[in-house]
Amino acid sequence: MAAIQLYCPFCGQKLSIETEALRAQTTCPRCAKGFVPIDAIPRDQTLPAIQVGAAGGVGAPSPPAEEKAASSEAGPLAAQVKTIMLPPNGGPLPFAPGAVRPAAPSPAPEPTLDGPTLIRAAPPEPAADAPEKEDALAATVPVDPPAAAEPKPLEATVPAPPAVETTAPAAPGDLPPMTSDGLAATVNAEPESPPAIPPPPAQTPAAGAISAELAGRASTLLGSVNASGGGKILGFEHVALVAALAAVLSLVLLAVTNAFALRAIGGFFGTISLAAALLAAAAFWLVRSRKDASALQALSRPARRALIGGVASSLVLGAAIMGGVAAATGGPSELLRAEHMPPPKLPPKPELPPEKRADYKLKREGHVFVNGGLLHVPPRFRSDDGEFDLYMHFHGNTQLVEESVAAAGVNAIVYVVNAGNGSGPYEDKFSVAGVLDLTIEKIQDTAKKQGLRDARVRRVALGSWSAGYGALAKLLDVTKNVERIDSVLVLDGIHAAYLDPKAKTVDPLRLAPFTRFAKLAAEGKRLFSITHSDIGGTKYASTAETADALLREVGAERTAAQATPPRVTTKTALAAFNKGAQDTKLEQTTEGKKGGLHVRGYSGQTPDQHMAHLVQMSVTVLPELAERWK
Repeated sequence: MAAIQLYCPFCGQKLSIETEALRAQTTCPRCAKGFVPIDAIPRDQTLPAIQVGAAGGVGAPSPPAEEKAASSEAGPLAAQVKTIMLPPNGGPLPFAPGAVRPAAPSPAPEPTLDGPTLIRAAPPEPAADAPEKEDALAATVPVDPPAAAEPKPLEATVPAPPAVETTAPAAPGDLPPMTSDGLAATVNAEPESPPAIPPPPAQTPAAGAISAELAGRASTLLGSVNASGGGKILGFEHVALVAALAAVLSLVLLAVTNAFALRAIGGFFGTISLAAALLAAAAFWLVRSRKDASALQALSRPARRALIGGVASSLVLGAAIMGGVAAATGGPSELLRAEHMPPPKLPPKPELPPEKRADYKLKREGHVFVNGGLLHVPPRFRSDDGEFDLYMHFHGNTQLVEESVAAAGVNAIVYVVNAGNGSGPYEDKFSVAGVLDLTIEKIQDTAKKQGLRDARVRRVALGSWSAGYGALAKLLDVTKNVERIDSVLVLDGIHAAYLDPKAKTVDPLRLAPFTRFAKLAAEGKRLFSITHSDIGGTKYASTAETADALLREVGAERTAAQATPPRVTTKTALAAFNKGAQDTKLEQTTEGKKGGLHVRGYSGQTPDQHMAHLVQMSVTVLPELAERWK
């Protein structure tokens, strides 16, 4: 039974259709669309002969009984070849001028041909000097000589389907020459495969066909998952719900954490989860809306493109949403630091019995001389594990400094150095390399001898009043010291030479140690608190002028301020002033602040107002240190 190869007009699938089914409705196994095969064959193609059935099927009507009898008698010509002469270029048979068509003999019964039919094209007119051909059939029809070179004779064999009977009247002269056994020459040829019909022009499937393909593939995937899961019903709506929940959890993670690793993990899984939720929702809609979906073996190219585009779009959309949330939240600082949300309260440390604390046997009274200074342990000092903070003050009444540290609530051991008048003695003493490390090491050893178990310094703060800034200038000029120093407190005491006395330009080299520390403080890495008065008229830069230079170096501006620090009531502070000057107070006029750098300007040009910076340190700079070290 012969078959025809053609292509589905909807999806281009190559199909093989039996000749008997060319006019029957056929369904494409790929796109599930129905069509009539013969309508899909291009009109410029030629179909092979269709088998003639015994009961009058497709093809020519059955021959009459007489012809059947005659054909049955022509048995010797069975499986022979019928030869028909055609002109070289097609068209009607040509005749030579003046030639008379011979009379056709009476029709004879057409023999039954079971073999293939040979169609032979007539050769061109031979040349004058060519030998005469002996083919009698070629000479039966005279031909006009061609005007130009003609193509070579063409022969085409058209195989006949099995069990096909073809009868056609033929003149005796049209039969091939007889062999010695009385049979015509036989041309045996193997049946060729059915002629391949070229595919129709590529057609883009409609949107409905693409959605039907995607719905079919989604149904197949869902069915295989349910089959492997023991028959449990799992739908795309469940996948979408779980993926959406995972995306919400990822968004919460982005909103409540500022750790880079956690935010990266949350962003990645949030993008994947959100894309999966979108794809599962789309698959759920396709399966529910497309009732004509069928299981397919492979997706068409447009359907694959649509699937890839959907996945890519979902990922891009998920990444955009997660990126927007990450940029909007910026970690937990925006949420957890809101004004309506108080900071979390840390549980208090368990109270240790006095006998288990490191300071249980520590001596707290009196002073101990250490490397040119006096070491004092305040009455309220406490250390559970032996670590302690150290406040080193240069120039000032020792008792006043100790009382001020205790009044401000600074939990630290106090070390006070008084080297003499002017900044020179302090510069000379603390310009020695390693002097700070040596002093701290001796203080630790002294604390151990005083009864502090496992004594070791944790943080160091330097403070000075008036000429004591000379020690700070030398200590802050060493990088190793700066790495160990946490805070610096200066009370009306930074002076420097003029680079240009007329223009009153402060020498940047003399101010460089303070400038470097001020930049660290402006970045929030250190505490640098400065107070100054309006005392001027000297041959070197005043404390107000040096403070202005530091503010300019860090890009901070000074603003007007009006504030009066509370009056101190300690015994030594009240006795520090001359009689009648107890009511001397600091009157603040300006302020400049950036990060950990804090500059406060106070009015006054008298010695008592200069001393007020030291007397009132417990209510100006020391509270900042106590707050930082809590």
